[in-house]
Amino acid sequence: EESAGDKSVLDNVPADWEIRVPLVLPGEVVKVRVFKNFDTYSEADLIKVLKPSEERIQPKCPIAGRCGGCQFQHMKIERQREWKADFVRRGLESQSIEGYASSSAIAEKLFPTKGTDEIYEYRSKLTPHYQAPVKMGDDEYELEAIGFQQMFSRKLIDVEECPIATPAINAKYKETRCSLHEQAKQGLLNNKKRRKRNRRSKNMDVGATLLFRQADDDANGNPVVITDNNEYMMTTVKGIKFRYQAGNFFQNNNYVVPLMVDGVLDAAMQNVEGTGKPPSYLIDCYCGSGLFALSASNKFKLCVGIEVNEKAVEEAMENAKLNNISNCQFVAASAEAIFTSPPALTIPGFEEQKIQDFVREETVVVLDPPRKGCSGKFLEQLYDYSPQRIVYMSCGPSTQARDAKGIVEIGGYDIVSIQPYDLFPQTKHVECLMVFEKKKKGS
Repeated sequence: EESAGDKSVLDNVPADWEIRVPLVLPGEVVKVRVFKNFDTYSEADLIKVLKPSEERIQPKCPIAGRCGGCQFQHMKIERQREWKADFVRRGLESQSIEGYASSSAIAEKLFPTKGTDEIYEYRSKLTPHYQAPVKMGDDEYELEAIGFQQMFSRKLIDVEECPIATPAINAKYKETRCSLHEQAKQGLLNNKKRRKRNRRSKNMDVGATLLFRQADDDANGNPVVITDNNEYMMTTVKGIKFRYQAGNFFQNNNYVVPLMVDGVLDAAMQNVEGTGKPPSYLIDCYCGSGLFALSASNKFKLCVGIEVNEKAVEEAMENAKLNNISNCQFVAASAEAIFTSPPALTIPGFEEQKIQDFVREETVVVLDPPRKGCSGKFLEQLYDYSPQRIVYMSCGPSTQARDAKGIVEIGGYDIVSIQPYDLFPQTKHVECLMVFEKKKKGS
């Protein structure tokens, strides 16, 4: 309850003033400490929850609220997913997209967040850090922390195990922690001793970022965890095998990724109103090692993956061979001419055909860019290419909303659907699939 002192302080706060407090749920009564004021809001630390929400639960992790890895462990999973859908909605509304400026216009297209029951022990990749060992005495050193950055700080917090990581990763991580602590005690992580073995070593002690990535089980059904960024590993998604370097990008939740693939393919395969048939051609931009193009190969006449990263193109081509898929081709293209610079196709039956030759009414373009979204230069080329349908998967809904404004207002597309995915439960991160259809001429 508020004291007289609390009331007098609140009486001086403008009605439209925001006080931003982490780890608090709507409707809760809390005690906070304001530490910074801005022009229109203040930031504060949570001191105590006086009246908790019914949505509040006990976090599974003992350092939840201090570790920066998870932000939502104190919140029921249903509320987390409601928040994520609302986050997507607010981002789109903030863009005031022509024809979709009202809340109802966005809400009509927005579906509830999709996820699975695996809300812990799902993450198949972990990258903890440690800093340089601290000198404790003559030739004695100690690692202060192996873990992740603290919430709102660049300092590390020691993490003994991570409840959102798979059991196999946690087992390997615990082994590695023990080994690193022992090496630190012996001075083996200290640069002075490393220099004796490597004259090129710099004079400064440094830490490192570790990698733990779970691959497909071995032939005996035992879990495989990769710790070398350069080692190749295998991940199977919906029966298709993907081989890639462990340090390269690939989605990290093997339970939700199949839902995302289904969402992309279902959207891509919808009948085109003008023809009454599904599209024949799929172009997968930002294709990486070929997740969407290879998954769609049995549903389209021809799939083409485009990447500016030539190494990713090589991996995608190898994955097509690995899965005996013959109607997919992967090409490297310059960012300045993403649809025009790729060479002619070499797939039997489509020799000498180029992407520019595809009938636009029969073509769907899939986008899966990094968090920063699509560049303006890329979007201009997309508008010029003008495919019938755009299927846009994003790990950054804010930049996706920005791009959606251009796709609708400049490109001439309608928003068909908006589907969030809970790829990383217990965190604020959300994936979102938006589908756009070319407007009819004259509409």
